[in-house]
Amino acid sequence: MALAQEESLAAPLLEPTGRPRDPFVEVRLYRRSAGPVEIFRSELSGPRRDRLDVRRIQAIHGLRALFAFKPEGSRRGLRIRCDPAAGYSALPFRDGAAIALDGEPKESWTKPVSVIVAGLLVPAVVAAIAVNGVPEPLRSSRVISGMFPPWILVSAVIIFARARTRPRAP
Repeated sequence: MALAQEESLAAPLLEPTGRPRDPFVEVRLYRRSAGPVEIFRSELSGPRRDRLDVRRIQAIHGLRALFAFKPEGSRRGLRIRCDPAAGYSALPFRDGAAIALDGEPKESWTKPVSVIVAGLLVPAVVAAIAVNGVPEPLRSSRVISGMFPPWILVSAVIIFARARTRPRAP
């Protein structure tokens, strides 16, 4: 009976544990609609603690862009844009929600560099051959001397160039 007198209806049912639980979302991360490559928890940030830290996720996983994703249909949704100043998502997320994100990986810097080098090197070699003539090792080569007629080589170059610039279906 003494225990019942000490209890009060205004007293909290649970004692506070010292620090409140941080809000989070469970993220299933896909790369170009394949995966999930990783499943992790991401804390919600921002003034109301309801925004996803998009920049941090992109930096950790090496992504250029994040999209909402529906795994059942393997379809990308809208791009998840972030606030330019803080890096948080523009849309709020509910605490404890499970979300699927599709990421577009960052491009390697070697591809643009190799395209630039090839774009400078090929015209330089063509100009050197035009000015100095065809060198003897190339003249004795079977590829240049007649194994392939020039019109076949020109056709191959045209087909290769058109295949590279043709737009692909999504």
